[in-house]
Amino acid sequence: MRTKLPLLMNAVGTCCSVFGQVPLPSRFEVVSIKPSTEINTNKGIRYMPDGGFRAGNYSLKDLIRLGWDVRAFQIMGGPGWLDAERYNVQTRPDVPFNPHSTEGEERLREMVRSMLQDRFRLHVHQQKKETNVYHLVSVQGILKLKWTGDARDATTQMRDAKGHRWATKFDMELLARYLGGELGFPVVDQTGVAGVYDFELVWNPEESRAGGKTDSLPSMVTAIRSNWGWN
Repeated sequence: MRTKLPLLMNAVGTCCSVFGQVPLPSRFEVVSIKPSTEINTNKGIRYMPDGGFRAGNYSLKDLIRLGWDVRAFQIMGGPGWLDAERYNVQTRPDVPFNPHSTEGEERLREMVRSMLQDRFRLHVHQQKKETNVYHLVSVQGILKLKWTGDARDATTQMRDAKGHRWATKFDMELLARYLGGELGFPVVDQTGVAGVYDFELVWNPEESRAGGKTDSLPSMVTAIRSNWGWN
């Protein structure tokens, strides 16, 4: 299946501040952005109950994905350090809100966009591009994931290493979103499964990326099928 989706084109300036307070409602009250000293590619993010978040070893591209709700393959342009340089980020909003509600998710994205525009002088524009789409469906009717509740909450988080991902309190929509980031195509949740789950997935990321060998693309798909009983 092919569809059109937004593609972000970006132009990035220099990060010139690592700590500050911004009182405007559309901005975080407190922001700390510090270069990461980690030498590996492991990264993670934790959403706080007050609407802030803590991200470890995140690149600017990761933060763009968070602010505009897009996947890495939807981001084009920018300097090489967009994905190479890593940061530890902590934020706190002026007024607490639920980051897992529909309104809260949009407010969080708006605040992240303001943060990136203020600190990195980031500017983007959008265009549409035709691409393939994956559908995540359960073909065996058996869910091989650990159920951990009915809805996302403050314990929702993800840790990421190359070809290895751990996540807690993920619903299927959020899971599909992150899988799409690895496959290089949008993934649409059609499992019909409610609730939130913990999961772990191991795969070969070099063989799963779009643009790699076509006969090696099923690497991640095969891992999903064998571990979770899905297609």
